[in-house]
Amino acid sequence: MSNHDFSKIYSHSKIELFNKCRKQYHFNYLDPDVAPIKKQFIKPRDYKTKGNAVHGAITLFYYLPKKKRSFDGLKECLKQAWFAETNMFLQPPLGLFGGFKDIDHERQAYLDSLKLLKNFLAIEEEQSPSLFYVPVKTIKKSFEDYEKMIKPINKKISISGKFDRIDELENGNLRVVDFKTGKSKNGINQLEFYKLLTELNFDKKVDQVTYYYLDDGKVKDYDVSKVKTGDIKKGILDKIKVIETAENFPPNPTRLCDHCDFKEICPVFK
Repeated sequence: MSNHDFSKIYSHSKIELFNKCRKQYHFNYLDPDVAPIKKQFIKPRDYKTKGNAVHGAITLFYYLPKKKRSFDGLKECLKQAWFAETNMFLQPPLGLFGGFKDIDHERQAYLDSLKLLKNFLAIEEEQSPSLFYVPVKTIKKSFEDYEKMIKPINKKISISGKFDRIDELENGNLRVVDFKTGKSKNGINQLEFYKLLTELNFDKKVDQVTYYYLDDGKVKDYDVSKVKTGDIKKGILDKIKVIETAENFPPNPTRLCDHCDFKEICPVFK
């Protein structure tokens, strides 16, 4: 069992969830009845199955011998990474456990995943990165990655998160790489969080954060070399203070409610 107090550990996504919907945050982390059994509320989603599979396939790809790091190699990796979050040992087709309506729906999602991986490989061949860190090979136990990265930012609060990849730049400093499998181009405010977490874990300076947008094969680099670590830390602690002193957790109804696992128990929809 872990000896960490997870109520005092914040990831970027945990902070963002509070900003998105306080009620969803409360159900997820604070509600005395719901939070301890929140896994029972998780709904299979096709886009989550696909996103997890693409990320998992890329991780496995880096463990292949260099001569096997080809599209054929990636295809084999995708087969291993195609599993359902709610039933990890089910053999494909995953069907409803993967959030798929029928076999055609799942087949299309699989083909879409192969397209994303093809785009990834094209970017990879162009970039030819010098790898510094990749996630654990046991992709079904990826929580290990999160646990390894926990670092305190003051006496009470720690931060953590998962990295898709970290590269070493020519000057010896680091670049954090994040793979985006959706069409969304947001995520700019992740940059500084990534920089701080990487520097705390590896004691090396982060100069750059890069997004691979696998949907259209585009790459976007952000220079974070001038951002002061102390400023990042203060910004994160200010946000956490708002969360920890909050007394009300009202729902925030938006079009995203259809993607919320707690919709069935939310007061807005009762």
